[in-house]
Amino acid sequence: MAKLGSKKRPIIVRVESEATAQYVAETCESRGWQFIIGFESPEDLTDLENALNPPIPVQVEKIDRNAPCPCGSGKKYKKCCAL
Repeated sequence: MAKLGSKKRPIIVRVESEATAQYVAETCESRGWQFIIGFESPEDLTDLENALNPPIPVQVEKIDRNAPCPCGSGKKYKKCCAL
């Protein structure tokens, strides 16, 4: 999938006022993002918010089989929650 803000996947927003449209345009241009602005109601700035604050990938912690179980039972992980 193309990156948000690229030519293949521009940021698409709906705004109600000229001031909001100008803010969106300035923000996107300063970062070099491609964008499409439409004047409609209700406002939808979801793509811009996702581009400014991208979701953080979930980090999975690898637990050693012979380590104590993180649930606090006192058993080894392989005999407790790994089942």
